[in-house]
Amino acid sequence: MGAADLHRPAQLRRMNRALLKHWDLSPCIDDAELVLTELATNAFQHGGGDDITITWCADGAHLTIQVKDSSPVRPALQAVDEASEHGRGLCIVEALAASWGISEDGTTVHCALALPERAA
Repeated sequence: MGAADLHRPAQLRRMNRALLKHWDLSPCIDDAELVLTELATNAFQHGGGDDITITWCADGAHLTIQVKDSSPVRPALQAVDEASEHGRGLCIVEALAASWGISEDGTTVHCALALPERAA
């Protein structure tokens, strides 16, 4: 991860916060920021760094975040213990998301966060 990349997760969190406020989805900002940070950091560290695309989509029931990078190496959950300093990112995504997955070509990781029901 290059020096410029160190600032990108913070920039993405600001973008995420602004977008979700605009979409009136403030209740899911914190979880969305956390999974976005984990997925983007993995892409910057392991996926080539320069060619990363992030998309958000809300369908009324879920907020889906996709992070695409240029590396065909499939991300994988790692066994971690208390002493592990790395490898918790996808475990965090798995814990927070209603669903998540990896594209067949290994370049895109997506997760869906359940949106809170709105009062009628």
